[in-house]
Amino acid sequence: MKLVTNVYRTDPVGGVELHVFQTSRELVRRGHQVDLLHVEPGPLELEYRRFCHSVTRVPAVDYWYLQGRRGRPRQMAMVAPATWETIRRRPDAIYGNRVFSTAWAIAAGRVVGAPVVNHLHGWTDLDPKRIAFLNRHVGRFVIISRFTADQWLGSGLDPTKIDIVFNGIDPAEYPFGGLEERTAARLALGLPEEPFVVTYFGRLDREKGVDVLLRAWRHLNLGPDKARLLVVGSSTVFDAPEAYPNELRELADDSVHFLPARRDVVTPLHAADVVVVPSLFDEPFGRVIIEALSTGRPVLASRVGGVPEILAGPLERFLFERGDVPGLAEQLRSIIRWREEEPELARVCADRVEEGFTLATMVDGVEAAFRSVT
Repeated sequence: MKLVTNVYRTDPVGGVELHVFQTSRELVRRGHQVDLLHVEPGPLELEYRRFCHSVTRVPAVDYWYLQGRRGRPRQMAMVAPATWETIRRRPDAIYGNRVFSTAWAIAAGRVVGAPVVNHLHGWTDLDPKRIAFLNRHVGRFVIISRFTADQWLGSGLDPTKIDIVFNGIDPAEYPFGGLEERTAARLALGLPEEPFVVTYFGRLDREKGVDVLLRAWRHLNLGPDKARLLVVGSSTVFDAPEAYPNELRELADDSVHFLPARRDVVTPLHAADVVVVPSLFDEPFGRVIIEALSTGRPVLASRVGGVPEILAGPLERFLFERGDVPGLAEQLRSIIRWREEEPELARVCADRVEEGFTLATMVDGVEAAFRSVT
């Protein structure tokens, strides 16, 4: 099948960017032809060129559905090249990522007679006219969690066109790591081998709740000889991007280490005994959770959005309430000795990913959406 898909950045800065890259690569491996449209260059662009049929830079892949008429002509002009490039390639289906990619995708699809499958990685409050437009012109919606699907259903999205397909990863890219891998990772990061290590990996933006983790860390009061906290990430805020990271550094003591965002996820995860995802907003899914679980690390996470759909069954006990500093501190204190007291937990975590959150399972769902409209 010939597919046109899109991403804003060819840079592994977030879950959507990694999703598009890994999904496109797997679709090509399964015999599909993928043409990629993107806006910003990045380190993944060369890798995309190794497996995509074409990689084309365009001015925009997002149409923001502005209120009123004044901004619409400029928005339409910005996405016109994406429409034209898609028409030129005459795909069998158009695979849009994000709801904002539907404008050019629908326009091109109507010209070449190709159905549109839209992968929704989050929820956006659109007015009823926009929702009705999507219901008429999008063949299938792939949505990453039940929580996110419920938000769209509440907005009026057609329930007969929705497939819930959980995000997935290739466990081979996030390998299980035992004590030997933990030692090697800590050596690579300049961390001591013995202390209990907690890792946060993600954006350093206020909605991610990293300050909640740092305040809980202060409650533990263990000292650097007994415990270390590794905070890996950078802010994505354009206005005063260092404001929140500076607040975090003020909360930190000498047991806290800050590292900038990096593509290598496995090393800081292998260095950890526990990973924490303290989000304050409703995470549509929580990709870093399955990345950490795959390596055999238990994850403590806020009970928000789609997160409880991942941390279910025996892992539900690791959920804490949004913003609950004492609750998170108590969770951390209770799990410090899990390697000695509950060594089987590492395999329970990894098995959770193998059971329902693999890249293969996710792409199976995406392919099923294509088949239903072609």
